[in-house]
Formats: sequence, C-alpha cells, structure tokens
Amino acid sequence: METLKLVYLVFKRRLIRNHFTLKTIIGKSNLILVILTCIAVFTIRPSATAEPVKIGISLPLSGNSATLGKQFVAGARLAMRLLPHANNIELLISDDGCDEKLAELAIDDIKNAGAVLVTGFLCNEPVFTAASMLLDSSIPILVAGARSNRIMKDRKRFSWDIWQIAPRDADASQSAFEILVKRWKSVPYAIVDDGTVFGRTQADEFRALMEEAGVKPQFVDNFRPSQSTQAGLIRRLGKSGVEAIYLAAGDDDVALIGRNMIEFGSGLEIATGEGISLLPYIDDNKGVPIGLLAIMPAPPEDVPALQFLKKTIEAANLEPEPYLLLGYAAIQVVLDYLDSEEKSFSGKLFNTILGPVEFDKNGRNITRQYFLYRWNGKSFTRIKTDN
Repeated sequence: METLKLVYLVFKRRLIRNHFTLKTIIGKSNLILVILTCIAVFTIRPSATAEPVKIGISLPLSGNSATLGKQFVAGARLAMRLLPHANNIELLISDDGCDEKLAELAIDDIKNAGAVLVTGFLCNEPVFTAASMLLDSSIPILVAGARSNRIMKDRKRFSWDIWQIAPRDADASQSAFEILVKRWKSVPYAIVDDGTVFGRTQADEFRALMEEAGVKPQFVDNFRPSQSTQAGLIRRLGKSGVEAIYLAAGDDDVALIGRNMIEFGSGLEIATGEGISLLPYIDDNKGVPIGLLAIMPAPPEDVPALQFLKKTIEAANLEPEPYLLLGYAAIQVVLDYLDSEEKSFSGKLFNTILGPVEFDKNGRNITRQYFLYRWNGKSFTRIKTDN
C-alpha cells in the first residue's frame, strides 16, 4: 500500500505542476486506475510458496533388512532428482524395522506430518500395521516389496486402500506352473523342497496346480538345507526314474545340488525359482550345470529401461541392485498417480523402469512379472514361452 500511495502522490504532483485543472484530473481518473492496477500486479508478491506434497516411505532402515531399505531410499532419491513433476514433493522416510512396534511409530510420524500417500513396505508386518492405523484416513498405501498372500485377502475383508506392486508369494508358483505344465506334460518329474516354510509352501502350491491340470509328479521329496553335499538326494532321484526336477530351495542349495548332479552323472533338467537370481554373483558358481532353468523376475541386466540410467547410477557411486530399482519404480508410480486428475491407481497403466504396472480393482498388479531364464554358465538368458 505504501508503494501505491507514493506512486499516486508523484502522479498527482506532476498533474499540478503541468497546471491540470481538477476537471482534467477527474477526466484522467480512468488512466490513473489502470496505472495503479498494473503497478499492483507487478509489485504485490505472494507471501509464501505452496506447501510441498508429502509422501511417506516406510522401510526397514535398521535390523537384518536395513541394506535393502537403504537401497530403496537411494532409488527413491535418484528418482526425485531425475524425474519431472518431483519439484514440489517431499519424502517422509521412516524406519519400520520390519517390526510391528517400530512400524506403529513410523506410520504415526508419517500420518502426523501430513502425508497424502505412503509407500515402501518391504516386509509384511508393517503393511498390516499401516493398514489398520490408516483405515479411517484418506491415505492410500502403495506396497512396493511385501508379498504376503494375506495382504490382498485382508484388503477385501477390511476394505483397505492398499495397492500392491510386488507379486504375491503365490504368484511365483502360479508362474512356474504356467511355464512348466506344457514343458513337462509328458516328462516324469519330481518336486523337491528344502524343508523351510517358504520352500515347502512353494512346492505344495506348485504341486497342487500341476495335479489339478492332470500333470502329477512321479516323485516328491525334501532335504536338509546348508549341507556340504546332497548325495543322498541325488541317489533317491536317480532311483525314482524322473527326468526333471522342480527345486524349491535357496540359491546355495540349488547350486550345490546342481554340482552334485554333475558329479554323479545325473542329467536331470532342473527348474527353480527366483532364489537363484543371485547365482551370477556367487563365487563358486562354475560347477552349476549349464541349462538350469529359473522362473523369476527380470534381472537388472535384462531390463531395457535401465540402460538410459546406467551411467547416472554409476556416476552416483551406486549399483543397480533390485531394491534400488524398486525404489525408483515406486516413485514413478507415485508421481503418475499424483498427476492424474482422478487420483486413482485402478484402470491406469504406469510405466516404470521395471516395466509396466497396472492394478486391477482389487489392488493387484496384473502385469506379468515372472519369466523363464536359462543359465549359460555366466548369466541368465531369457527363453521365450507361449504365455
């Protein structure tokens, strides 16, 4: 206002100095009004900038899974630096420790800070904690890494606003069935697990699907993991007369069994799950039989969209670990969601560094995430399949 008064006084003095009459001044009132309006537009500035949109990220930044959480954070921050439309976004990163009690504190902090959405969630328990704490809010939950089958079951049961990027635990067995049911239709095969809860569950789900399709295993067995040899298992498989084996086990055990098969002259075709994805990085992988099959998500070197980011990642002294890429992809989905007028995850295709993401009305990512790969002695190469 002081600026406007000063301009008006200057203008008035010039009018008087030039011997304008009162009538002339009144006649010029419209011109004065225009001048003052223009001055107001260019001199009056907003007192504050717009508040940033706050996005919560719940991750294990302590405990056994802290390394994965930190990789996710690195990917999320890289996305914030490189992607458009991220200028007005603020990340609220909290440590859930893969623990229910820590998750309560993390979600409470995120909620109180004014987040409009929360993502991350590499472990199952923090998802259930967040879902119950945010049930009465308007804050949607985008699950990036947790895979429990129960998440989607409870979503329907309790009407949770949850959307799951990661495949469910059951999706691995479903994909193995879809790929191997035709390949082994006329092949006598075995199903073997390592006796762990995860291995047994994966083997049982795969077996149920195959038997329902009329392709029953000829032999079913299990073994004790982390042994120096699995010679006993190899002998049992040899006596069974099978020609192929579906192995639900960790990478070290799969590699050991593969080497034992070569030592004992067994030519079985081995198929396993995504636990073997680290095989290229295992020091003693030289003895693993060429031709070993893996049903798993695409490894980083097989992700076309990653190539344009490779130099940027290396320049930042980072490695293209799967969870770094997952953090980047989660932010891509979040930014596209915030840009959409309808603010909905359903019915929209999200393009990410890991490939397309599309949610059905039940919150599941319905894009294909598992593919068939073959070990060539150094790395995995994709094999084309009908499905």
